[in-house]
Amino acid sequence: MILQRTRDFEFIRDLIWDKSGIYFETTKRRYFLRRLQTRMKVLGCSSFKEYYHILQSDASGGELSELLNLLTTTETYFFRNAPQLQSFEEEILPELIKRKEQLDPRHLHLWSAGCSSGEEAYTIAMILLDTIPMIDQWKITIVGTDINTQVLEKARAGVYAKRSLRDTPQKYIDRYFHIEDDHYRVCDRVKNMVTFRVGNLINQDDSSIIQNVDCVFCRNVLIYFNIESCRHVIQIFYENLARNGYLLLGHSESLYRISAIFTLVKLQHSLVYRKE
Repeated sequence: MILQRTRDFEFIRDLIWDKSGIYFETTKRRYFLRRLQTRMKVLGCSSFKEYYHILQSDASGGELSELLNLLTTTETYFFRNAPQLQSFEEEILPELIKRKEQLDPRHLHLWSAGCSSGEEAYTIAMILLDTIPMIDQWKITIVGTDINTQVLEKARAGVYAKRSLRDTPQKYIDRYFHIEDDHYRVCDRVKNMVTFRVGNLINQDDSSIIQNVDCVFCRNVLIYFNIESCRHVIQIFYENLARNGYLLLGHSESLYRISAIFTLVKLQHSLVYRKE
């Protein structure tokens, strides 16, 4: 019985890996199977084998999307990893502004890859509003992508519990949120700066329209991939970044033993990667 459950886990895990790049280590088998059984119950499946065939034959990808919604739900919050955001605001952003302020149009293009429920993308927008002089003269593009359709719905709504703002400086709360009962709604000026869409990071077609990006935020996302998928994703980031563009990873993530195509840059408050 244990051997069979192990095989069931491996078959379905490998199918998900092949289709999405997301890889679940054996240590996460119990979590994986528990979430899997939740979805099987909804469909009335009596066996893992039956559910495997449903996933395998689903040309639309709808069932895979429903399963990934269960498997990839993660908590995030505004202004996460403050030292890195400080480096972005005080060092990266001024460099980008100086480089582009003589161009017509002045365009900044930023990508929140694996954006979850939108807090990171909206954080970026707030920093830009507070940092860029005469921002109305700029064309600002902020795109948030995620494979989980449920968290994207929350991101588009832009309404959050107080817990999501636990690290948010008060000045940003005062300027960019409307308090509604016990929730906080992102103001329209910030919401209108961000576009959210479904995107699979290992799918080149999904990323092909996000080109000449000045800065990619992909924080606490690579932990879901094995090294092969990580290398593929990093290559896509490299190809989509503009020259001298930046890649920002989570504080516990690095490209060590994954890829050497980026240059590691030590800023005052954080380590980041740059495309030379």
